[in-house]
Amino acid sequence: MDWMQLTLETHKDQADFVSEILIGLESVSITFSDTHDDEIFEPPVGETPLWPDTTIKALFDLEIDQAHVQSMLLQLCDIKQSSFELLKDRVWEDECKKDFHAMQFGQRIWICPSWEDASKLPNDAVVIDMDPGLAFGTGTHQTTDLCLQYLDENPPINQTVIDYGSGTGVLAIAAVKIGAISAIAIDNDPQAVLATIDNVKTNQVDDSINVLHTDDEDSLNQVDLLIANILANPLVGLCEHFSGLVKSGGKITLSGILQEQLDMVLEAYGEYFSCLEVTQKDQWCRVDGIRK
Repeated sequence: MDWMQLTLETHKDQADFVSEILIGLESVSITFSDTHDDEIFEPPVGETPLWPDTTIKALFDLEIDQAHVQSMLLQLCDIKQSSFELLKDRVWEDECKKDFHAMQFGQRIWICPSWEDASKLPNDAVVIDMDPGLAFGTGTHQTTDLCLQYLDENPPINQTVIDYGSGTGVLAIAAVKIGAISAIAIDNDPQAVLATIDNVKTNQVDDSINVLHTDDEDSLNQVDLLIANILANPLVGLCEHFSGLVKSGGKITLSGILQEQLDMVLEAYGEYFSCLEVTQKDQWCRVDGIRK
């Protein structure tokens, strides 16, 4: 089905009001994005932040009276500039496939979507079968990339692993496929738990990976390696908890840390972990350490 897409720019203080007007004018879908492509990291719990200058895209039926919509926006919201364009119907699954191909991490780890031919990858490739989905972590973000690079360079052969904040479960799956004897994937998002379960089954590692919601993690045994790809503030808050989950001499690798947040993470984990090392990619950092 084809649609008419309206695009306009406004300020964040007016964005909710503008969206209500658009809904009243029979918009079927509204999307907020940043006008200047600035990123927002780690908003407070319960908040859905908007950028100071926010672009709104709204979908309407083809028969919409464009002049009426623009007139009402001008009268009620003082929106002087807006534009309509025809949005042709597309097979959105195929559009996604154009942007997501097999990706290599380090020397051996590859993430391969179902529409790519894994037989064309190198013979020694450790292949993770994974399609992009709702949960976070398919290798495209620097934080996941940093963790996969760590696993490639430090394969946890015959070790036990926790993937805390598992998202899609990609790190737990990678750990097992590259040598870990077992892994536990933990997340506080039910959608992520379901995504991880599906991906674990797809990769045929369900005998080696236990998937848990954080509500069910009361009686965990200590492991040789804990990987946590979340964000800096939760990492600091979970520091003592993580220290209790890692064996003496075991290792931890933390990701999701912006460069300006690095010092507070190092200070917190320095109490429990030694030999802290930092690896950086763009503005993101990974911290590795050994349990004292």
